[in-house]
Amino acid sequence: MQHKPDSHVTASDTSGAPSRYSTAQLAKFILPTLLGVLLFLTPISIDGRLTVLIAFVIDFVNDVIKPLMVPVTVAVAVVPSVLTVLVTFTSLKHHSNRFVQLLNPGVGWTIVRMVGATLMLMTYFQWGPEWIWHRNTGGVLLYDVGPVVLAIYSLSALLLPLLTDYGLMEFIGSLLSRVFVKLFGLPGRAAIDSLASWLSASAVGIILTTQQYRQGFYTSREACVISTNFSIVSIAYLYLLLSLIGMEHVFLPWYAAVAFTGVVCAIIVPKLPPLRGKSDTYNPVVGQQLVVDQHAGEGLFAMGLRRAVDRAAAAAPPLELLKRSVHVSLDVAISVYPTMMIIGCVGLALIEFTEFFHVLSLPLVPLLELLQLPEADKAAPALLAGIVDSIMPPLLGAGIESEVTRFVLAGVAVNQIIFFTEAAIVLIRAGIGLKLRDLVVIYALRVLISLPILSLLGHLILQ
Repeated sequence: MQHKPDSHVTASDTSGAPSRYSTAQLAKFILPTLLGVLLFLTPISIDGRLTVLIAFVIDFVNDVIKPLMVPVTVAVAVVPSVLTVLVTFTSLKHHSNRFVQLLNPGVGWTIVRMVGATLMLMTYFQWGPEWIWHRNTGGVLLYDVGPVVLAIYSLSALLLPLLTDYGLMEFIGSLLSRVFVKLFGLPGRAAIDSLASWLSASAVGIILTTQQYRQGFYTSREACVISTNFSIVSIAYLYLLLSLIGMEHVFLPWYAAVAFTGVVCAIIVPKLPPLRGKSDTYNPVVGQQLVVDQHAGEGLFAMGLRRAVDRAAAAAPPLELLKRSVHVSLDVAISVYPTMMIIGCVGLALIEFTEFFHVLSLPLVPLLELLQLPEADKAAPALLAGIVDSIMPPLLGAGIESEVTRFVLAGVAVNQIIFFTEAAIVLIRAGIGLKLRDLVVIYALRVLISLPILSLLGHLILQ
């Protein structure tokens, strides 16, 4: 059958002979890809605020269903936890359905879910000790953190196949393969993953990386490196952090400093333990799915287009992609919320009601003074509190008079990536090979690398 001349694009195949793609094949790659790029990767200005469209959509959804967000957050923590007990301790645990298996995490995680759900109920109804339900402890998690991440998990997981399943990662990965291999020791497809992580939200980046590992496109080491070095908070959240310390007027130079510091960390941290020792093996369930297949005489663009079209053609039907996405978002949400309550309540209570972080941070004071950061005694506990949540350093450091110190605090809070009310929990639950001690070490490394760089840049920018 002879095709119409305008329904094909030509690239090179293995022998250098032309390889034709139909309009339908190209459309299956291009249309979802353009929509994914528009949603996740295109910076836009809304009301003078730099963001990406997915962040705007998430904010819009949050605003529309705002009256229901707190009760829904409680339900997401409590209902699956009760069902987990039912499944774990009955014959239902042997059911092969993948959604039922979400409720069979093992006895250890079952206990975690029940404790977390109990803390969520205590906060909502203000039962028990005040340190649990106080507005600055459990209240932060229930009213501030929980509702925001709920929309992030659900919407991002549902829409991420636009980036991952229709060829965009293959296309961009082919074009940037040499750069990413040389600079970061990562496959080229990690470029689009990293960009999506950087522009969207930390949870989005981790979910995306986890999906790619589970499908056999990353090794354990690659997934660990990407998720702990590129899964940064969103541009909108960056602006929020800077507004908390009253420094919106230096957003662009501060953002450039954060980006530069992040690249330096991404080069150095993977070369150090524990990331250096992570296994270069693929998910044993599916094995390696990406084959290095550049043909003789084939340019990077032609190779990328061929890989992208092939990937789009092999994409699962939309209903199956929807089921996978719902599974991923549920897996993250029903695990994160209870754990977030346990770690968050304890951590925030230590900050609010004790001198624990102040005492623990005393060794940091000489380092901050060495970096010529004024008010080091106030900055040190604020800096250390970032391990609980990235919003803590700006909140605790808002009263510091020195702009340089506040500049550095906000920058380190962003570049540390690891914080235990969200990112760390998702990473442990992801099953990509990261343990709690790994995350603590990575957090410390990123803070120690970021501090001198951001201090130098802060002094230069604000002098």
